[in-house]
Amino acid sequence: MENNDSQQKKNRTYKIIIGLQLIIIAILAILLFTTKSSVDTIVLEKEKSVQMSEELQVELDSLMAEHDKIKKEYGYLSDQLTAKDSTILAQAKEIETLINSQADYRRIKKKLDALRQITQGYVTQIDSLYRVNQTLTDENTKIKGDLDNANKKADELTKEKDDLSTKINDAAYLKGYNITATGYNLKSGAKESITDRARKVELIRVCLTIGENPLVSAGQKDVYVRIARPDNIILTQGSYSFIYQGQRIQYTAKTVINYNQKSSSVCIDYPRDNIELPVGKYHIAVFADDHELGQCTITLR
Repeated sequence: MENNDSQQKKNRTYKIIIGLQLIIIAILAILLFTTKSSVDTIVLEKEKSVQMSEELQVELDSLMAEHDKIKKEYGYLSDQLTAKDSTILAQAKEIETLINSQADYRRIKKKLDALRQITQGYVTQIDSLYRVNQTLTDENTKIKGDLDNANKKADELTKEKDDLSTKINDAAYLKGYNITATGYNLKSGAKESITDRARKVELIRVCLTIGENPLVSAGQKDVYVRIARPDNIILTQGSYSFIYQGQRIQYTAKTVINYNQKSSSVCIDYPRDNIELPVGKYHIAVFADDHELGQCTITLR
């Protein structure tokens, strides 16, 4: 009887132990399942967080790449928006820090949207600056073109003026026409007689017509005659000389006329006195107002 009771107690104890083990196993199974589910959830959340961070980083990189592209395209104009550019760079750095620390997605997304608004404003401003600059450039180009045309016209007018002045200067001097030289023999108490015999010539008379020229100032004019012998020695009655085009040269005879801008006839005499005149061709030149009026020759035999 006692053995039966002991056996029954053992069976009950065994069953209790088995039951407890089953309960423990069930609890462990539940804990294992719960833990696995939590781990899976954490892993998924981590993967999702990493993916979201990568997406945010890609979005930030794309936004900043576009910003850098705009700065390069507009060149020096971007220097005028330094303050706004500094704000964009500072906010981009803050967002990148938040992404790396895996901060709240919505917070980062909100800051990214705000940064996008700022960069869009940057683009609007720099494009406006470009348009203003382009307008000013076009206006400057037009002004420069107008100025170049004006300068060109002024140069043309100056050249025309200089050409006209040159023509006037070239024309504003006395001109001689019909220049002749004649030898005369002077007989005592008789009229002058023309001769070309060297030993009989006592006077050489040079005559010419000085033309009308309203460009030449009226007034007294010195008219000089140079007579060169066949050996090129200048006939002169002393140390007669005058300035011609910057050089002092000898002259043979001189007269003073009162020029009134009208055509007039002039004669200048050279009395040989006791000077011997050799046979040959004599070259004669007439000067006035620092110009040569003309030349002629006379041949004595």
